[in-house]
Amino acid sequence: MNVAWFLHPLATWRRKKEERTALLLDRLKARYHVFRGLLDDNNRAVALLTDIGVRLRAAELDARLAEELGDLLEVTGDLVDKLARLGAGNQDSLLLLHHRLATRIDELLALLPTTATLPDTVDLDEIRPEMRSSVGGKAVTLAALRQTKRYRVPAGFVVPVAACRLFLDHDGLLFRLMARLRPFLTTGADHLPPALEAEIRQEILAAPLPAVLQAALTDAAGALLTAGAGRGIAVRSSAVAEDSRSHSFAGQYTSVLNCTTPEAVVAAFKEVVASSFASRNLCYRQHAGLEPFAFDLAVLCCTMVRARGAGILFTVDPNRPESGRMLASAVYGLGESAVAGTAMTDIYHPSRSGGEAGAPTIARKERRLVCLPSGHVGEEEVEPGLRERPVLDETTLALLVKWGLEIEKWAAAPQDIEWALDEEGRPVVLQARPFRLAGSAGPRDYAGEGRELLLSGGEVASHGEAAGKIWRVRSRRDLDRPPAPPYVLVLHQSLVDAVPALRRASGVLVDLGNPVDHLSCVAREFGVPMLTGLGTGMTVLADNQWVVVDTVGGRVWQATDGDRQRASRLPQPILQPGKPAGQESAMRPEAAALHELIVPLNLTDAYGPTFNVRECRTLHDMVRFIHEKVVLAMFESGDETLEQTSGAVFHLESEVPFFITLIDLGGGLREKSRRGRTVKSSEVVSAPLAALWRGVATPGLNWNKAEGGVAVGSVVSNWLTDHASARPVGLPNYAIITRDYLNLNARMDFHFTMVDTVCGLDSRSNYIKFRFKGGGTTPLQRRRRIQCIAEILEASGFFTDVRD
Repeated sequence: MNVAWFLHPLATWRRKKEERTALLLDRLKARYHVFRGLLDDNNRAVALLTDIGVRLRAAELDARLAEELGDLLEVTGDLVDKLARLGAGNQDSLLLLHHRLATRIDELLALLPTTATLPDTVDLDEIRPEMRSSVGGKAVTLAALRQTKRYRVPAGFVVPVAACRLFLDHDGLLFRLMARLRPFLTTGADHLPPALEAEIRQEILAAPLPAVLQAALTDAAGALLTAGAGRGIAVRSSAVAEDSRSHSFAGQYTSVLNCTTPEAVVAAFKEVVASSFASRNLCYRQHAGLEPFAFDLAVLCCTMVRARGAGILFTVDPNRPESGRMLASAVYGLGESAVAGTAMTDIYHPSRSGGEAGAPTIARKERRLVCLPSGHVGEEEVEPGLRERPVLDETTLALLVKWGLEIEKWAAAPQDIEWALDEEGRPVVLQARPFRLAGSAGPRDYAGEGRELLLSGGEVASHGEAAGKIWRVRSRRDLDRPPAPPYVLVLHQSLVDAVPALRRASGVLVDLGNPVDHLSCVAREFGVPMLTGLGTGMTVLADNQWVVVDTVGGRVWQATDGDRQRASRLPQPILQPGKPAGQESAMRPEAAALHELIVPLNLTDAYGPTFNVRECRTLHDMVRFIHEKVVLAMFESGDETLEQTSGAVFHLESEVPFFITLIDLGGGLREKSRRGRTVKSSEVVSAPLAALWRGVATPGLNWNKAEGGVAVGSVVSNWLTDHASARPVGLPNYAIITRDYLNLNARMDFHFTMVDTVCGLDSRSNYIKFRFKGGGTTPLQRRRRIQCIAEILEASGFFTDVRD
């Protein structure tokens, strides 16, 4: 070696330099592959954190939760190991923290009751009461009633919560949906932007089912269609929180009727799942103090009843609970028009004790909803001779009363029962759930207090007095532009989509509806005074007109000056996201303790003094800390290469005063047999760098000093150290690149800029981060510059965080 050195000193020096450069590049490539593996682990950890948080809040304490917790502990341990291989972070401290958290999580997990894992479809005849947290209250109740053999209940099956979650977890669908929805739900918005809501629905409908779920659902639907002898299938929700004493979720989920093929059932299944992410459903959850992302939906599939008539039975009149009577509504055909409030219904007030039923209110029923031979449902005209005849005869009404009392006794609570009459006129129970009774109020002399009567004749859906300005809603689009409260919402028909507007409404008036439709149920649940069946509210009342709603008398009065002043002084009926005041968490204590060890994020400021391993309290903190440290470790890798050798880098040829040194870890530059130290922009095949450079080289940019201002070139021409950054350096701008990766560091004048992005074929792994720290001028100008950058980024879809 010494002989070679003396005989060929220059060649030997070059060879040694090339060997050193190759070794450094190999080390950097190895670090890069560890880095990419760590990014994959980070994405997996975040997805698990999200899913586990939702499961704990929804009380899904099943075998899947234990499995996901095991996966999370494993992937966080792998993150610690990879960070150590990069030579960053305090491995001993992280390992100790991980061990402590894992031990405590295992202890708490052992205390949680878990439910057995169910198959992807469960027959109604196999459902037991202890399965409620897996199949929902609607399915458990129907199954119990069917198994008594005392009532006619359709055959059917349930897709449990875990199987529905399998669909959402497949291909990262739920994680993508939550990322898009969270910015709107955390602001307290009354509704989602309609375009976003439509996009989310389409994304769910277009998503494929996992093969195992597709097969199970298709097989179960085919068997039920065969057993139903040509009858279709109704696909409905059966959420865990639905149909409970606290929350009815009336009308919040979509139902799809008369699916006549297995393929139609699969499509309807997706429609029901998509309704969990509809604006009305998410806002209902927020108003009720429930976690918006607590996905607890099971899907119930039952044989359709070719209904001669249908309706609702309340075993206690919700508006006159002391009367000793029930309240029933009835229409010809399918009952969807009755529960949706889109048709006038017959109203009955049968006695609970079997006494005189009283005269019913018989509506003129001109159209009815029927099953179509080709599938789904449609309207047809009612025969003229039937239009003003009652749907229920005395015998059938008496049988419904008898069933209602029995089910109420069995459930130990007043019941809201959905029923239908089959082709032979026999009652069939379609749903039974507890309901909340409206409060009662005494009469008041509104006329004697100087008010003008504007409207009368409505039926009370929810008791109370309301005062406010009239807001007439003519379409669903109108709901996107609510006025300032206090307002009284006026609808032509009972739109369930109006539920978000109930968060601020003082009262509700509906022309076409009935006291047992979905909106009425929600109004009672939320305690919002409501009159329904008014008929002419949209034409008699005017926007911004001040009124007082008297639900006891079923009247609407012109408000006095005193009414206006009192209403304006009252706290507005708005509920912020999260649980209502005084409502405690529904989580079990052990689940809540688990949640606190796993989900909260305390390390939010990556630049603050508390961003260190000693401040990590949860697994989420660990994931956040490690991700930030590994990005800095990659920065240091690039600096090390630049400092120790110049043979590993290339210089990007530039026609503008912005110069970058490139470190290609593979696939970032076009292959060439010989290459000099300078490369042209046309030789760059790294997707993110090529895109960035198209922006830098945009024709017409002013790189010279502008009159009265500062040229772009003067900002980017000098390479100076930003000593306030986490990693002071004095090196040129450089970019580490691969075909789909870019890590650009630009330290120019008093500015520090970083772009870190993965831009590849797998959209789940793609991300982009941009950081800018600037100084060198007055505080006012710095703030303006930062705000300008933030506004530009926000307009391009970035979430921005501005400090000083």
